[in-house]
Amino acid sequence: MNYNSASDCRNLVSAVERAVVPWLPVGERNGKVHRIPPGVHGLQPDQQTPKTDLQLVSANVLGVNTNVQPSKPARTRKANLSEMSTQSNESDDPGTDGFIFHQIGTLDVWGDDRHNLQSFEDAGKGPWLPTGFCVVMRFTKSGIANGLYLIYDFYPKNDLDSREKRIEDDNWGCLPGDGTSEQFSLARLADQITELRFGRTFHLTEVLDYPIQLVRAVKTPDETIIRATVAE
Repeated sequence: MNYNSASDCRNLVSAVERAVVPWLPVGERNGKVHRIPPGVHGLQPDQQTPKTDLQLVSANVLGVNTNVQPSKPARTRKANLSEMSTQSNESDDPGTDGFIFHQIGTLDVWGDDRHNLQSFEDAGKGPWLPTGFCVVMRFTKSGIANGLYLIYDFYPKNDLDSREKRIEDDNWGCLPGDGTSEQFSLARLADQITELRFGRTFHLTEVLDYPIQLVRAVKTPDETIIRATVAE
């Protein structure tokens, strides 16, 4: 599909928001099995309505800036990165400053003994537990899929189903029951969605160990999608 195409994206959203949608098996990491329940609204940007002359696209498509961090206490801020910046990179050129993505779902972990998960029937019954991470598909300026990523949700829902407050302490970014102390906000999960399956051991790459900034996406006059600029 072309992620720059409004009709293609509408079809994708319609598919993953159906009342009955099969979850996607992911594989195993450090003895823990994971899956993806589909969904397109797991993440929200740090600013909902940035000032821009371009057309905002639906929030199921967002951008991530990896060279700036949202304002937060200095003790949790990476020393060599700035706080929220007006230079939020309205571009999609190859590089290390961020990218555009379409939301795919959330990441769950098997919540029982491993030996109780022997079949898809067992998987269908559960139990599964949320990890706090969402799964997204990165795509290029031409709209071509360019890898599956995990992004941590820094705006978890509270008891009132509200997502107003961003996590400001150090309790974020660890996969439950992973057996490691690795903390990360973003990591590449797979090159293609067809790689995901039970029985597969997956390894994370392009791991970022500091909080990142999520921004809205906008459509340019030439029908490409880029990241919007966020003001301080």
